Amino acid sequence: MSFWDRKKVLVTGGGGFIGSHVVERLLRNHKEVRVTVAGRMGKENRRNLSEVLRNPRLRTIKGDLRDPRFCRRACKNQEVVLNLAGVVGGVGYNSAHHGSLFRDNMTLQLNVIEAARLEKVSRYLVVSTACVYPRICRIPTPESEGFREAPERTNEGYGWAKRMGEYLGRAYAEEYGMTVAIVRPYNAYGPRDHFDPAKSHVIAALVRRVCEGERPLKVWGDGKSTRAFLYVDDFAQGLLDVAEKYPKADPVNIGSAEEVSIRDLATAVLRAASAEKTRLIFDPSKPSGQPRRACDTTKSKKVLGFRAKVSLDEGLRRTVAWYRENLL
Repeated sequence: MSFWDRKKVLVTGGGGFIGSHVVERLLRNHKEVRVTVAGRMGKENRRNLSEVLRNPRLRTIKGDLRDPRFCRRACKNQEVVLNLAGVVGGVGYNSAHHGSLFRDNMTLQLNVIEAARLEKVSRYLVVSTACVYPRICRIPTPESEGFREAPERTNEGYGWAKRMGEYLGRAYAEEYGMTVAIVRPYNAYGPRDHFDPAKSHVIAALVRRVCEGERPLKVWGDGKSTRAFLYVDDFAQGLLDVAEKYPKADPVNIGSAEEVSIRDLATAVLRAASAEKTRLIFDPSKPSGQPRRACDTTKSKKVLGFRAKVSLDEGLRRTVAWYRENLL
């Protein structure tokens, strides 16, 4: 019998990019899933959940996670809470909104974990981020560097909020005996990503602009920064694996070992879109973010048996195909 069989699971932010993929995975095997949505379900949430909205085991609960009373109502009678709710954007947005990103993410984290405690939820997942790591760190980066120095400056407000979310999880486990898991995922991308120019991350931004015919293709930074990207299917499975198999209030990286420069990434996006002849232009006056970001996957392999299954090239092909089918 699976850990998840017949569990009552709350997914905050379950109508979002990552959350909707998590919800679909949970519903495949007879779980009861509750999803929080803000007020009236918007067009994006409805599209993201379109495959499962009529599933009788899915319940949406509408309200504002900034309201502690709503958080308690959402957590009531739930056995597992996966807190995927958060506010974040790409490097441009994050670097201009340190204060509001810290405030908004701390409010969500405090309200949801306190509600889970009061409602005696048996297992709680803190979803952190690779943005907790400092600008200069070991590559690949082990979990031990998550609280060394300050987070990388362009993501500092968001990074500090997520560090504090991890601290909250550990402190609640120690003081109240809650069963808490902490996951640090890396750079998600894929179908249903946030393609809004104001908040999109690098892959979503490049896919949108290439598919809409931007020629030449302009890329922020000098193209030398590196990242390791994780396709959304692998990302969703990694979250569930950590919640199930490692509930120890001890962070685990979830990511791919396939590190790539932004220059090579842009080239790969053009290839996935059959636009290889497009010229690339780099703008070093724009922020590049952390020089290198790639995770040490040793711990996730050891305690979870987790390995990313979808290659970058395959993931980009799927993302381009989804964008063309759904948003063009």
